[in-house]
Amino acid sequence: MKQRLLRFLISGGSAAAVEYAVFITLQMALSDKWLFANQSLSFACGFVVSFLLNRHWVFQSHGHMGSELFKYGIVATINLAAGNLAIFLLVGPADIHPLIAKFLVMGMIAAWNYLIFSRLVFRKPAI
Repeated sequence: MKQRLLRFLISGGSAAAVEYAVFITLQMALSDKWLFANQSLSFACGFVVSFLLNRHWVFQSHGHMGSELFKYGIVATINLAAGNLAIFLLVGPADIHPLIAKFLVMGMIAAWNYLIFSRLVFRKPAI
């Protein structure tokens, strides 16, 4: 269990690094006018890395990939909607710089993902 949590943190950190690097690059290239597109596209890049690492390395799942991807996608869609709302509130009314807001949002989402992924997405079949 401890090893799986460590792997989750490493894979999550890797996916977060990809997501944040893409976000910074897009923000620099496209500016704040494209904030939600930048947030969504960077999230999608992190999603791909996260799903593959979680499925194959963290949870070492042998379940049906399509089913797991579907469930993972539902969680990701909820996370994206929550992330976009949080970015809107942090950058708009709270007047926080977009790069700081993105970092905070990523932390918020990571906080609840381990439990959701381990209990709902990559659940070991009952024997």
